[in-house]
Amino acid sequence: MTAAGRTPEQVVEAMAAAARLADFDADGSWADVLFAPGPDGVLAPSPSAAPDRALLAAVAAEYAALDDHLATLPERMRRTWLEDVLGIERLPAVPDRVVAHATVDPKVAPAVVPKGTRLRGGKDAFGNERRYVTLDALTAHGAALTGVRSFVPDPPGEPARPHGVAAAAPPFPLSPPDGDDGTHRLRIHSPALVFSGGDLTAQMAFTGATAPAGLAGLVWRWSRADGTTSATTGGTVSGSTVTVTLTDGCGAPEGEVPWVEGELAAGVAVPVGFSFTGVTVRVTSRTAYVPEAAFYNDGAVDVTKEFQPFGAVAKRGDAFYLRSDEAFGKALATVDVAVQVMQEGGAPLSSSAGGSGIPTYLADNLKNQLLLMKTNLGSGYSAVESQWTNIFGWVSTATTPSVVWQRREDGAWKPFGSASSSFGTLSATVSGSAVASETFSVAGQPGHYVRAFLAQGDFGWTDYQQKVADFATRAVAGTTPKPTMPPVPVPPIASGITVRYTTSPIEATLVEATSGWRRQSRPGGSVGRFTPFRLVVSDTGAPGMVAIGLELPDAALGSSVSLYLDVDSASPCGSADPVAAAWQFWDGTVWSPLAVADASHQLREAGLLRFVAPRTWAVCCDDVSADTGRWVRLVTDQPTRLGQLRDVVVDAVVAEFVSSASDPALDPSSTDALPLGTIKGTLVPVPGVKKVTNLASVRGRAPETDAAYLARAAARVRHRDRAVTPWDLEQHVALALPEVAAVLCLPHTDRDGLRAPGHVGLVVVPDRPLEAAPRPSVSLAGRVVDVVRSRAPLGASLHVLCPAYAPVTVVASIRLRPGVAALTGTEAVTTALELALHPTAMLPVRWGRSLYASALIAFLERQPEIDVVTDFELHDGSGSVVELVEVDPCRGLYCSSGHHHLSCEEQL
Repeated sequence: MTAAGRTPEQVVEAMAAAARLADFDADGSWADVLFAPGPDGVLAPSPSAAPDRALLAAVAAEYAALDDHLATLPERMRRTWLEDVLGIERLPAVPDRVVAHATVDPKVAPAVVPKGTRLRGGKDAFGNERRYVTLDALTAHGAALTGVRSFVPDPPGEPARPHGVAAAAPPFPLSPPDGDDGTHRLRIHSPALVFSGGDLTAQMAFTGATAPAGLAGLVWRWSRADGTTSATTGGTVSGSTVTVTLTDGCGAPEGEVPWVEGELAAGVAVPVGFSFTGVTVRVTSRTAYVPEAAFYNDGAVDVTKEFQPFGAVAKRGDAFYLRSDEAFGKALATVDVAVQVMQEGGAPLSSSAGGSGIPTYLADNLKNQLLLMKTNLGSGYSAVESQWTNIFGWVSTATTPSVVWQRREDGAWKPFGSASSSFGTLSATVSGSAVASETFSVAGQPGHYVRAFLAQGDFGWTDYQQKVADFATRAVAGTTPKPTMPPVPVPPIASGITVRYTTSPIEATLVEATSGWRRQSRPGGSVGRFTPFRLVVSDTGAPGMVAIGLELPDAALGSSVSLYLDVDSASPCGSADPVAAAWQFWDGTVWSPLAVADASHQLREAGLLRFVAPRTWAVCCDDVSADTGRWVRLVTDQPTRLGQLRDVVVDAVVAEFVSSASDPALDPSSTDALPLGTIKGTLVPVPGVKKVTNLASVRGRAPETDAAYLARAAARVRHRDRAVTPWDLEQHVALALPEVAAVLCLPHTDRDGLRAPGHVGLVVVPDRPLEAAPRPSVSLAGRVVDVVRSRAPLGASLHVLCPAYAPVTVVASIRLRPGVAALTGTEAVTTALELALHPTAMLPVRWGRSLYASALIAFLERQPEIDVVTDFELHDGSGSVVELVEVDPCRGLYCSSGHHHLSCEEQL
């Protein structure tokens, strides 16, 4: 007898058995008369041509058909009772969906793909070309992706990253916890910082500062004129001032203002409490340096070697100009011009009496001695009068020179410092103007100059000329004693000149701060408090964000924008609760709320993000340090639940499969997801759209079979649509969600896997055979909870948990069977090993079952490609070689690490 009933042959056997009970005559029964074995040895009515025998054969066939019919009655009656009496309906077929991306012609962008546009690609279960229909209208702008920025606080367990973590893409993927340390800088611009060579000590004073002690954690660098930056150095903090010594020059490219910048050192806490209302900069020390140019009147003077500031023949009104744009173009407080004069016997020639070459102190002493001598000689003076007068003339002059240092102020030369009878060092206090000396041109060269002006005298030249005239007169007259020629005056001569200075405090022209991705600036003269550093990304204190920038034209504002966010799901594993997060757009000043349709569930799984481009959506965003693009962002207070962003694709839309079967409810075509790239385009051309293909696919659900219906409906009779026992919860999830490969209910288990009365943990393995350790997505976790929440006890807290996976790695040397190539053999063995280690390879799933190395060796040697395993090592998740990989006894599963090392050797 078959499972369904008896065959006609078996019915004939039963008839013959009954006929043997009735005698036909003394020699036999009715069975001998009516039945006989056929040529194949099977008993049959005989002879078959006789009417009564044909009738018996027909009855036997009808009995078999009747048995088949009666065998279906229990199931049919059960199904009818479940469907018609209890009203348990069958699950409808669910069409599969795809995420389609439209490529538009940039010359005609934007292009509109209307709702209901049919797409084509692939084959259905009947061999026909599949059709999909778009579920929304798509305005394809053809926009480029500007970039993606993320900022999250230091990841748990990494206290050495107190600056937060900043990541950027492309290139993708972007994983918010795996970026670089956040950068926190404070940059101060001021023209007072300009200098070339040597050292300059600058002091930055922060007015109205709060928590200035945080400045001690900064290291400082400064700009160079060639666009590079210096090495870092430390600063000295005293109260609310920072003093930094700059070396080897500070400058900026033409048109820019030099700056000094403090960056938070690695491992130092971010001084989020530091703020101020203003910054002033002053130079407190500058090493001596040689000015860039000097002029005697209009003639250039090389001050790097011996020079005569007033020429060989000085005249009243001569001027020695000294140019230093660095010093004299600043608001100086003090200035020192140090002159190194030529030395003669220890005394500077430039200070000689009347240009005689005799030092002034010596000339003064000689005059005093000569006057005393004249008095002591009395009447004897007349004998030496001529010689005495000659000597006295050498050390005295009728005109005393006056050298005045001047600077350019209010369009005129004005004195500063003290006048001197010699050309020498200047030390002066300067105040009252924004620059020490206004711009002035000398010999056609504009710049900032000071000058030494010969206001009186000529260093003995007028006196010399008189003495020469007197000498000539006496020489012609032939007077005795014979007159001597007066010496030529020695002009001031210097061997070097340097400048040093300090400046008055001046307000910084610009203060810039970078903290994480945020960039903010404070121009000079601004009012209000400035807070340069932060660790949160919003005024509400949200610590994490992911920002996305698009190159959208102004014409796109007011239109819908659709992005596909390819996210490697951040598994909930303990919590399917919504994340406190919000989407915002940058309006040029602040982040404003943005209404979105977010299928990515706050960037926790792949899905579409759709919104209408706001009219106030601004280009560039200082909050993410972006000079181009229009930016939106997601801010969240739970950044650890953000997924890994693998790609952002603009101009995407969801399309759903449309069955061509006469009864779509019976079409099994949606059982499997459509392979990526299968969609070939639109059924009817859409203006401006060059190409349409699918980026992602989600499988649907085939029509429910009778067996599946009976299993589900029978279970419902048992649990009565309630979820009280662990079996109830598992049945609800497994039967309602075909994307769940396995589910395990753990009573009294909270989201951390710990024992907790009133909590229920549901360990879910999704049906994703291509992933070595599949974990439930956010949306799947939400659907699991939705399935059981309304059926579970009122006080039960439901949690979706991930399996406790124990990854294993196999390192083996394998000898293949003769005729098996190493290349194909390795591929086949690797595939078989991955399948065997997959959590869903064995049903029911092997919860809590450990793995022995010997079991894997036996499995490998059962493979048709393998002759023998010559060497084998099993590594656990830590990399250690073990004989047994133990797993959590409740929700543990071993799985593949995906990094096996199989060395396969061929045999001839």
